[in-house]
Amino acid sequence: MLEATLLVCAAMALAFLINLVPAFMPSTWMVMAFFYIKFGLPLLVLTLGSAVASALGRMVLAWASLRFRQRFITGRSAEDLDELGAFLNDHRRYVGPMVFLYTLSPLPTNNLFIAAGMTRVDMAAVVIGFTTSRMIANTFWVWTTNAAFGSLGALFRGAFTGPLGVALEVAGVMSVVLLFRIPWARWLRRAVDGGRAGHAPPPAGAGR
Repeated sequence: MLEATLLVCAAMALAFLINLVPAFMPSTWMVMAFFYIKFGLPLLVLTLGSAVASALGRMVLAWASLRFRQRFITGRSAEDLDELGAFLNDHRRYVGPMVFLYTLSPLPTNNLFIAAGMTRVDMAAVVIGFTTSRMIANTFWVWTTNAAFGSLGALFRGAFTGPLGVALEVAGVMSVVLLFRIPWARWLRRAVDGGRAGHAPPPAGAGR
């Protein structure tokens, strides 16, 4: 019993750390599948618990992204980020469902939380959508996988060497770069609101 408890704690810690790192980490469900297959730990304890641990890691990543933005991103790029955040907060009822659907896909979510932090989006909808989706997706993938994960080391090496995984991570990094290089808010307001102005963005130094 004590050994199983310690293994579950180790799995949760890994889920938190994986989601705290901005890029090039294995999928959380793969790590949970390793613990499930290797040690026979309870499925729902691993999958539901790891979803919560993942959300905590992503929240810290979002907070760190905001701190980075406040220190290093200024001028027009900062104004565009504030405008995008204002647009998303104006349409917050769609944010949670969109995050839910996005998180069900195999795409990395690190860029999602980096963007949420940089734009000061209301994190409640983001975290609820992410956590709920992760609970479902993690449970499905761990329960149905037939993959044999020999070691945690092999999983982490695969994040750096697997061509598909590397391609997805590079695409995620590029999406973050494009986040403050393209005036997304103006494009979205033109497409969704017909160019109507939304709420004024918060001052550049304001916290969340």
